[in-house]
Amino acid sequence: MAGLKKYPYKKEFELERQRVFAARLRFFCGLAIVVYISASMLCYLLDPAAFRKTELFTWVFLAAAAGVSLFINRRVKTLRGAKLNAGLFSLAIVTVLTALFFIYPGYTAQCSEVLALSAFLISFTIPWQAFETLLIGAAHITGYTVIFAHAALNAPDIARMRSIIFEETGYVDGLVFLVIAIGICIVIRRRDDKSDRDRFLLFRELEAKNSEMARELAIAKDVHKTLIPKSTSTENAAIAVSYVPLSTVGGDYATFHVTKEGNLFFLIGDVTGHGVPAALLVNRIYGEVETLIGRNMAPGALMRELEKFVGEHFQHTEMYFSVCSGLIDFGAQTLFYSNYGHPPQILHQRRDNRISLLESQTYLLGIDAGGAGQSIFEGSLRFDRKDRIVLFTDGLIEAKGRLGDLYGMDRLEAFVKSRGQEQPAVFNSRLLAEIDAFKGGPLADDLFLVTIDIK
Repeated sequence: MAGLKKYPYKKEFELERQRVFAARLRFFCGLAIVVYISASMLCYLLDPAAFRKTELFTWVFLAAAAGVSLFINRRVKTLRGAKLNAGLFSLAIVTVLTALFFIYPGYTAQCSEVLALSAFLISFTIPWQAFETLLIGAAHITGYTVIFAHAALNAPDIARMRSIIFEETGYVDGLVFLVIAIGICIVIRRRDDKSDRDRFLLFRELEAKNSEMARELAIAKDVHKTLIPKSTSTENAAIAVSYVPLSTVGGDYATFHVTKEGNLFFLIGDVTGHGVPAALLVNRIYGEVETLIGRNMAPGALMRELEKFVGEHFQHTEMYFSVCSGLIDFGAQTLFYSNYGHPPQILHQRRDNRISLLESQTYLLGIDAGGAGQSIFEGSLRFDRKDRIVLFTDGLIEAKGRLGDLYGMDRLEAFVKSRGQEQPAVFNSRLLAEIDAFKGGPLADDLFLVTIDIK
């Protein structure tokens, strides 16, 4: 394809165009046979006396040409071969139409309209380039000229010959009409061919960008995984972690650290939204949280500093962060916590199978409520050994069922009470299985679940 010498993705375009040629030729072979034979039969029904049996040979020839083209079409391996095959079948159609007017010379005056229709069908059914359409047009003009030459040569005298060519049936007028029709075909095919190549190039560029984006997202996913803590067991607690991101990367985040006193600090949060923007914000907050944890701060004081950080750096993003942090003081058997707009977290007191909630105490991080970073919000709960803390993000309780209802806190609390004796990892697995059975479709948000069993 001369027009594609400097065209990117030339081989891919030619392969795709070959498939299009093959599909279009299959369609065109069937279309040509149906249209031709249907038109012949209609003419027979309208005027049986005018029908000539020799026309049946054109049926046979066209059907044979279509069969050969379809046979070659299944075996051709190159675009050039596909075009040559389609071109030969196009010549077969012109040959059939020429023979038809040999059989019915009385209709010679109408041959320009018939050949113009043939040129349109061949040009627009099969995606030729402009110069190839010119060759198709030349074949039709040749057939048109041969029809008139045949009629003129069979004229009884010179006067009749001149009448056929210049007066009675209008060779020149018909030729002008046919040339104009072919010119229209060439202009439209030139425009369509350029559009086809531009669309293919755009598609390939988008495909390449999507591949690059997928590769970058895969890297981002690997990086994001490093922020997800692993299930572990310490001297005083057994911890199971489960994370189900809605996208490749997400906006849910959790961490826990054993302090130098042997206590356990935890934090779980959820950035509004999901996907890459949420994951980027999580990565930035992760670094700040790790720094603040290193300063051995109480949950309320840590959250006040984190609120200042978010307000200073991310207020313009209109993204917000719900967070619940806590410190499990094993010696004092007290859970200190600070909750900024996060769903109520659960303390399951197994002795009397009772649920205590770590309720939200203020706004989401990032919402400027006036005096940001000035107040400390912190609460505390007593616990016993063997109690369980269940931390989660809103993707869990907002899982939507088949009837449109949410999983909700009531179902979660009932599940926690009924599974108090299970190991944390088993508990997580069965809770996620229940969520999966409950929901009527895909999750609407990321889901993070951390279960801490106090030993």
